[in-house]
Amino acid sequence: MQLQVDRLFERVAKGELDPTYFFYGDEPLQLSECGDALRRRASESGVVERLVFDIESAADWEAVSAESSAMSLFAERRLIEIRLGNRKPDKHGSAVLESIVSRASLDDVFLITAGKLDAGARKTRWFKMLEGQTVCVVARDLKAQQLPAWLGRRAGRFGKRLSPEAAALIADRVEGNLLAAAQEVEKLCLLVDSDIIDEHDVINAVSDSARFDVYQFVDALLANDLQRALRIVRGLREEGTEPVLVVWALGRELRQLAAMAAAGAASLSVVMDQYRVWSTRKNLIGAVLKRFSAAELMALLAYANFIDTVVKGGRAGAPWDDIEVLALRICAVEGAEKLTPAH
Repeated sequence: MQLQVDRLFERVAKGELDPTYFFYGDEPLQLSECGDALRRRASESGVVERLVFDIESAADWEAVSAESSAMSLFAERRLIEIRLGNRKPDKHGSAVLESIVSRASLDDVFLITAGKLDAGARKTRWFKMLEGQTVCVVARDLKAQQLPAWLGRRAGRFGKRLSPEAAALIADRVEGNLLAAAQEVEKLCLLVDSDIIDEHDVINAVSDSARFDVYQFVDALLANDLQRALRIVRGLREEGTEPVLVVWALGRELRQLAAMAAAGAASLSVVMDQYRVWSTRKNLIGAVLKRFSAAELMALLAYANFIDTVVKGGRAGAPWDDIEVLALRICAVEGAEKLTPAH
């Protein structure tokens, strides 16, 4: 049974638990929230024991096989999670999954998760079995035209409504990053007293924020105000801001700047209009495009992408320190490139 994400939420909120679930896709927020919804329902249904297997080797499949065949020590239902990540099951793993699905009953609940699966993986026997015989949900990146409606549903969870203009403005700011979008909506729902959130509320929530935020940090860097930028980023760190949001904001800005610099338009005003730069930021963006070449901006973007990999655990490093090094490079501090790790 294949379900959309929203349909899964409805199903687990009011229905009995199914024996097997398969969640996969490349959009981490929706994938995480699907799992959270299922875990809450399992807990509410009296499932008190939870086992998690991160599949790394054949030995992990042996452990899954043993546990799936064993009874709970307390003779109670269990939630057994099998996390594939981006790895495909080998022959033995496929056999274990097939055994689980074929023997599925109400004794235990199985949640099988995977990341992005390529076309080859989706043609395999194990995938087709999971897709056809479990409650299957794909967590996909939303298309640009889908994001405003998603934002509206998100606000509805807090008893609020987003005006079309407000939803479009948030969608434009977050550029498809659902984690940032979710946090933006939650912040607005907490700050705005009225039932309807309009575009003025969105703008004011940014301009009137009492604490430093990632947008102020980015603008300070673009203004070449290193002292203020470092003060802001250290404040963000102390406040417990997730570095992934800071890196995302930097990467988004550098990506657009690099694209604008490479556009080759005769007039900066023309290229800024093409990329929908707000009138209040045109002087700031124009100064940056005069200060850096397209190649220099691409090099800065490459370093931002490297930090993003560090934040997500793909490489070793200290992301907050790397963010400060990137700040030094953007502000053209002499010798800053020597602080950049090889990547």
